[in-house]
This record gives sequence, C-alpha cells and structure tokens, in this order.
Amino acid sequence: MSSPASDLLDSLPAELSQQLKEHVNRVLLDFIRPNSASQFAQNSPVLAKFREAIAQGDSKDDVEFLHNFTALVPITSYEPYQPFVAKFSATPCREADVKDMFSPGLPCFLAMTSSAFGKEPKLFARYRPPPQCVRDPIYLAIPSSEGTIFAPSSLRYLKVLRIDHEDGQSSHEVVVCSASSGILRMQMNWDVEHDMDRLDLWVPGQTAPFVISIVEGYRPFFILHALFVLADPRVTIMCFVFANVFATLVQFIEDEWLLLVDCIENGIIPNLENIHLVRGVLEKHFAANPVRAAELREIGPPGAADGWAVRVWPALTTFIGITGDSATAALPRVWAYQVREAY
Repeated sequence: MSSPASDLLDSLPAELSQQLKEHVNRVLLDFIRPNSASQFAQNSPVLAKFREAIAQGDSKDDVEFLHNFTALVPITSYEPYQPFVAKFSATPCREADVKDMFSPGLPCFLAMTSSAFGKEPKLFARYRPPPQCVRDPIYLAIPSSEGTIFAPSSLRYLKVLRIDHEDGQSSHEVVVCSASSGILRMQMNWDVEHDMDRLDLWVPGQTAPFVISIVEGYRPFFILHALFVLADPRVTIMCFVFANVFATLVQFIEDEWLLLVDCIENGIIPNLENIHLVRGVLEKHFAANPVRAAELREIGPPGAADGWAVRVWPALTTFIGITGDSATAALPRVWAYQVREAY
C-alpha cells in the first residue's frame, strides 16, 4: 500500500500566520519568564549576555524580553548544563541546593538519553509545564465506545533520587527514567511509590492493563503486549513513541505466533522471565477466547496475507509514531500491513 497523499499547505494565510506567531510567543513567554529566575539562568556563564540585557532593559516589556532571548541565548551543548544537573545526584541532596535549578520548584523527573558506546546517559530535569501546555495522553481523549487504543509504554526507571526538605524530616523523590516514561507518569500523576497499588488498574480504552508497563525485561514486555493486543479485535489506533517499535512488535508476533494464539484460546499467561510477582494480576485480566483464537488462526501470522493488520484489527485506521531518523525504516512495513493513516 502506498503512503497516503499529503494535504499539507505550502504556507498559511496571513491571518493564521499572525495568530500562530502570537501563540508561539505567548507559549515561549510562559516558559522563559519563570525560568529566567532559575539557578541555571542566573549563574550559567553561557547566559551572561542575556542576564546583562535583561538587567539593563525593561524586563516587563514582552517584545524586548523575547528579542533578548532569541538574540542572546545561544544553542549550547550539554557541557554548560551538566554541572547544574549533577547536583541532583549529590548525597545528601538538599532542597536548598537544587530548588529552582532550571525552572521554579523541583523537577517531576530526570529524563535520561539513550547511552551509546559505553558512555553515561545524559540527564535532563523535566518540570511540570504550565497548565495551558499540559496535554493528556491520546487514549484518554478517545471514548471507549469508539474502540481501543494500543499504546504500549514502559514505566520502568533507572533509580530514584531523594531530595531532603529543609525540615530535615521529609523528602521529595525524583525518578530517573526515559523521557516517555517520565512524561506519562507526570500526565497520569503516577508516582513510583504507589506502583504496586495500581497493579489492578486498567485505563479505559487501553488494550492492556497497567501492570505490563512495569514488567522488567524487553521480551516479556513485548510478548505480553502482543498477547493482549491480538486478543482485542476492537483496536482503532496504534500509538508508539517511535514507529520502529511497531516493527519490533510484529517480529515478536511472528516469532511467537503459535504460542500467542494458543494462550488466547485457553486464557493462559505464558511462562516468561520476570513476571512471577505479577502473574496472578495478569491472569485475572486475561480470559480464554477460543472464538478470537479461531479468527487469528484463519488469518495467519504476519506476512501470511495482504493487509494483515486490518484483517486482525478490522477497525484499525490510524498509526501514530515518530518516523524520523532510524524509525523511518519502519514505514514500509506500516504501509504493507495497510494501516490507513500514519502520523
């Protein structure tokens, strides 16, 4: 299947262009003004010219403030940032030392980049954005009556950092995790401390229960998601951070097809590593479905028939995922399975 035709405009009408510019400037100001009082903004050498211009000008003038920001704040490397973010890893870590480090208050989490060539991952403090900039996960916006959404996400984390409050009695915990995990936790207000209390949770409209998101291990994570999504014929949307995750999922389905279909028929959770503590919860969520298993056997595994995805999930219309860089290679496979819209 060829990729869908594009309806993108070459340019915006003048009125819309002006509205967009004003909106962008408002959003920038919502972030820049509060952050300009942070420890980083007040002390980093790379922002010295910006600080000087703000001190000498009219700091309440939005136009001047934005001009100074765009003209005097350079694009930087991680090097100027690193000494400031490293303070969160100090032992002990005191609130007074890290409060307002990059933005007002304390961060929700520290996002870590993928490490390469044996190097340590880079850490970036992520704060809760202004209320007008907060978005709910897509699956919370879709009524369950319109089908389900397959949006696999891992909430696993590397470690939890403790920040001691000034009273000496209490502390604030900051999780170190991937950006996608941290953003989802922030959106859903899911702290690490209460993960075990959410084991029975199943967010309406999702194809799989919460517990899969905290399962440790690459293979168990994908096998369990494959099991639950294959068992659900109501899927309308598939949503991934990166499109190549879809290709990985399909490969697991292809490799474990017989096992997955047998498990769906009999309502069995397969024997997988690292799930012994949550097996009971998974079994409560998974019932035998011989009718669905028969449908899947008739269709066959990935690659057995044209338009495999829309035969397995007849209501599937939309695929959402980042398709740039290395994820671009997954697009031909998306089209091959006849997902009708991809973003």
